[in-house]
Amino acid sequence: MKKIFNFIFLLIFTANIASCGYQLRGSQEINFKSITIIGGSPSFVKIMKKKFKQSGVKAQEENAEKILEITNDAFSKKILSLSSSGKVKEYQINYKVFFRFKSKNGEWSDASNIETTRDFTYDDKNIIAKTKEESRLIKGMQEQLVRTIVTQISVIE
Repeated sequence: MKKIFNFIFLLIFTANIASCGYQLRGSQEINFKSITIIGGSPSFVKIMKKKFKQSGVKAQEENAEKILEITNDAFSKKILSLSSSGKVKEYQINYKVFFRFKSKNGEWSDASNIETTRDFTYDDKNIIAKTKEESRLIKGMQEQLVRTIVTQISVIE
C-alpha cells in the first residue's frame, strides 16, 4: 500500500514539475565563434571564459571575431545598519564592471558599466559562515554580470 502512495506522489510531483514549464537555464545563443578577453580580475575572467566555453565560443589571445576589454571590475562593501551596541548587523555589497567591446569590423562600442547589489545580515558569532555566505553572494553577482555582458555582446553586431 505504501509503495502505491509513493508512486502516486512521485507521479503527481513529476506532472507538477513538467506542467509549470521548468527547465534548466542551459547555454546562451551567441552569434560569434571566438573572443579575446583583455583586463579584468582573474576570478571574473575565469567565470567569463567558462560561460563562453559552455556556449561554444573559443576564448583566444588574438585574431578573434570580437574583443572584450574589461577596464575595471570593482567590489565594494558598506555597512547598512548597526545594532544598539554599535556592532554591524547588515552589509551591502556592490559589484560593478566597466567594459567595452570591439567587433570584427574594428569599431569599439561605447564604454558601458553594469552593477549589481546585494544586502546580507552579519553576525559576529558566526564569522566563518557569514564569510562563506559573502563569498557565495559575490560569485553569484559575478555570474549574473557575466550573463548580462554576454547577452549585450551577442545582441550588438
